[in-house]
Formats: sequence, C-alpha cells, structure tokens
Amino acid sequence: MSDLYAAPVCEATIFDASNREYENIAPFEAAVIEKLAYSSVLHVDESGARTAGKRQWLHTASTESLTFYGIHEKRGTEAMDHFNILPAFHGRLIHDFWKPYLTYNCYHGLCNAHHLRELTFLFEEQGQKWAKEMFDLLQSMNDLVSKQIKQLTPEQKEPYLKQYQDILAGGWKENPLPPKKNKKKRGRPKKTKSQNLLIRFSDHESSVLAFFHDINVPFTNNLAEQDIRMLKVRLKISGCFRTIQGAKQFARIRSYLSTLRKQGKNILESIVQAIAGNPFIPA
Repeated sequence: MSDLYAAPVCEATIFDASNREYENIAPFEAAVIEKLAYSSVLHVDESGARTAGKRQWLHTASTESLTFYGIHEKRGTEAMDHFNILPAFHGRLIHDFWKPYLTYNCYHGLCNAHHLRELTFLFEEQGQKWAKEMFDLLQSMNDLVSKQIKQLTPEQKEPYLKQYQDILAGGWKENPLPPKKNKKKRGRPKKTKSQNLLIRFSDHESSVLAFFHDINVPFTNNLAEQDIRMLKVRLKISGCFRTIQGAKQFARIRSYLSTLRKQGKNILESIVQAIAGNPFIPA
C-alpha cells in the first residue's frame, strides 16, 4: 500500500483485521474439521514450531480440497484428540509411521517416499542387496498402479506380492536377528536400521502396499508435506511465533487461505468476506 499508493497502513489496522478474520472464520474451521473426519483418504503430518520461547507442534490434516492447521504443545495423541479429527476418522490415514497415528481405529497407508529414502541409504551406504531390490519393486508397483483406471485383479497382483515376500526373506538372510538374550539381562537387543525396516515391511505390509491394493490411495504423503511447507517457510523467516494466540491465529487463517487455493476461490474477495463476517464455508 505504501509503495503503490503512498498510503501506508497502520499496524493496528492489520492486527484488527487479522483478529476479526480469525474470529469470523471459526465456522469455516468447524466445517473443515467435520469434513476431514469423514473423508475417505486423509493426509497428516506434524512439525516443530517454536512459539513464545517454547517448542510447540504444528499439526496438519488435509485432502486435495481441504486443509487444517493447528498448534499444540504436544506432538502425539493428546494433540490429535484435541483437534477432534482423527478420533472420528475411519477412512485411510496416510502418514510417515509416527507411532501415535497407529493408535487410531482406521485404515493406514504409509508414505513410500520415506521408504524409498531409507532404502536408498541402506543400499548406497551399507550395501544392502535386498534394499535395492525392494526400492525397484516399489517403483515398478507404483508405475503399474499409475496406469490403471480400475482396481488390479488378484492375478495381476500375485507376482508382485510374491516378489515382495521373496525380497523380505532375502533381507532376513542378510540381516538375521540376534539370538534372544538371557532372561536375567534386562532390555531388548538393539536392532539395525535394516532389521527395523524389515520388521515394518513385514508387520505392516497392508499399510506399506495400501496404494497397490487400492488405486485411490496415494503412493506418498507428499500432500501433507507440501501443505506444511508454507508454514515452515514462515518460521524460517521469522524464527518463531511470539505468542500462542498469534500462532493459533496464523494457523487458522492459513487453513482458510490454503483451502481457498485448493478450491480455486478468489483469495482477496474471500479475505474481504471473512473480515466482513461472511466467510467461505466449503460445501
């Protein structure tokens, strides 16, 4: 405003507009929370956000058309229950294997972008043959699924699933678990990165291959990571939020703007409507 019209805007005016928008879009946030809780596929992620001199956690839950951001002092289920999205969710939850997500009564889909990075480390840095084979198999599975317009048949899936099991068997031969410790000794024997990843691929096969069994499930959790990136850029520039209330205001307003962009709405018009008390509510 100052550069274009030689009419600088007082900071108090901006703060007042932000406060009004934050209050007025509360119905928008309530509608987004309800719709996300009943969506078929939901992407979630979380990241640290220093606020008022303490570490807080920025949580996001999103679909292709909706975005929610929330700030909470906790990273796990206490925060997730507080936002009241996951307790009611029974669709497919896409995440990066953060253990608290697994406590919710829904289907799970693990981010295979994370798996590919872990497998790359194992075969490039540790020479793990099975990791290279699994990397190639996941890529070929994803290539096959990306060309489909309907679900794969059992006959189409069978050779890939057999190869998956064969690779795991080879991985265990490369990385056998140590013998059980003497019962008198406390604690569990420490596992290697390969062993931990093999356990995940074995125990959570249906979640790792969710994209393969249902072509409507994405291969990665990139949507949530992209949605959270804008707020991380904000924190890199400013370093932190100065107050909890300021962080909460920023998160709700950014939820509004992100959802507007996803739904192709006019950003400026929608901000004006929100400040005037008539915010956009997703249908």
